[in-house]
Amino acid sequence: MSSAEIPARQERGAVPGARQLRELFARDGAVRIVGAHNPLGARLAERAGFDGVWSSGLEVSASQGVPDTDILTMSELLGVASSLVSAVGIPVVADCDAGYGNAHNVMNMIRRYEAAGIAAVSIEDKRFPKVNSFIPGRQELAPIAEFCGKLAAAKAAQRTRDFMVIARIEALIAGWGPAEALRRGEAYAEAGADAVLIHSKDENPEEVLRFLSSWTLRTPVVVVPTTYHTVTATELAEAGAKMVIYANHGLRAGITAVSETFASILREDRTTAVEARIAPLATVFDLQGVPEQKRFEAQFITPHEGRPRALVVPGGAVAGAGPRLLEEQTSALRRAGIESVAVATAGAAVAECPQDVTPGASHTDAAGAVLELPGGGAGRTVLVSADSFVEAEPLRRLIATDADIAVLVDVTAGTGERPGALGLRLTSVARDGRRIGGSEGGEVAGRAGDRADGEFAGAAAFSAAGMALLRRAAEKRRANSEQADLAQLLDDLLADGHQPRAVEIASGWLELRTEDDVHRATQMLAAREAAR
Repeated sequence: MSSAEIPARQERGAVPGARQLRELFARDGAVRIVGAHNPLGARLAERAGFDGVWSSGLEVSASQGVPDTDILTMSELLGVASSLVSAVGIPVVADCDAGYGNAHNVMNMIRRYEAAGIAAVSIEDKRFPKVNSFIPGRQELAPIAEFCGKLAAAKAAQRTRDFMVIARIEALIAGWGPAEALRRGEAYAEAGADAVLIHSKDENPEEVLRFLSSWTLRTPVVVVPTTYHTVTATELAEAGAKMVIYANHGLRAGITAVSETFASILREDRTTAVEARIAPLATVFDLQGVPEQKRFEAQFITPHEGRPRALVVPGGAVAGAGPRLLEEQTSALRRAGIESVAVATAGAAVAECPQDVTPGASHTDAAGAVLELPGGGAGRTVLVSADSFVEAEPLRRLIATDADIAVLVDVTAGTGERPGALGLRLTSVARDGRRIGGSEGGEVAGRAGDRADGEFAGAAAFSAAGMALLRRAAEKRRANSEQADLAQLLDDLLADGHQPRAVEIASGWLELRTEDDVHRATQMLAAREAAR
């Protein structure tokens, strides 16, 4: 029974992946899919640009440390295939060996795989239990009539028109020759297969190319160039192949890379030699979906409403905090009473941040980081520039203010505005080396001209209303394709007439504008820790 002949009463809702796969088969050129054995591998395949994912029986079996000889059960393999579907937005095609038994088993398998969102299944014409095609020795084929019965049963069991059943021909693998392969393929197409897969373990693609040149039916042909890898997907498509499966290359690449990494660690007695060639933690977090999870957390998880949060944003200086100082800054923020800390680094991966830091997206400017930061019911938001280090005590004073915008201002910086610093005029007045504010403290009256009462000390706090103002300033910068650090965004707010509260300090922060600054600060913090 062909897919077009499935009764309408069985159409219980389209499977998105199956519809995608049908559309891919309808377009010009080869459909290229690649093997995976877990959701992480599937996401890597999707990001690389493959059209779909092959839920590889060999890869899944190898990942469990057992041979690919029908040792794992259908439920175990279905569990993996289902997890791939949940992880990606491209079709998943499942390797279903010989169908896990006779036609009854096949019908049960089809119903369960289709219900799980699998786009297509591949069933091979071997006797159950099967042996992997590349393992030397026994390769027993099922009689044509028996396998055609499985295919007909599979098509009768499916519920949607788009779901595909691929009949895998193993005649070349078993040494029965091209004529038998062609005879079987034609019979399987007649039995209702949506595609046939011609499999070969020859290092030369000629026997597959001969099969393609002899194939006259409209049923599409799938190929797996594991051993005949010199031929391109374009050449195979030109010869008549519709889908090309790179069935196990992720697994094999991973074995090599992991083996080399482990050997290097033992040989070098540390991981330094491998750090540059392994994925940073930022990539791991990204593949896990952590940024999306953090957005959902801000939107839906309410226990943290009203609590302050912090974001370390890229600074304007070339240097900026390194990993050690980011860890110290995070610790200082938490000592100040902020549990939710995110870090957006300047051009570098978030992996440079300590492992317990909530990762954020990577940015090149503070404006981008501000726009990425979720809104919602958070309390005060503290922003710290990455080219500053601020201790816990000034941060506590900053959080304690109730102003919509509050900034740390160092009032000991002298009267001249230094290059690169944001000099500020304050409403407080100086007398005998001390500053006297109003009943609610001093405010920032605006940017300084030739003389400054103090300078921005690298941190600011915002209420929800204050964050809305800051977002508008960031949006203006982005609309003009301009990058901006935190000091520039504050300067924009001042230019718009806003007067932030000034939290005046005389110590408790460091500038990190040069590599020497970073080095000295790191040494100072290390010495302080050693003295404890």
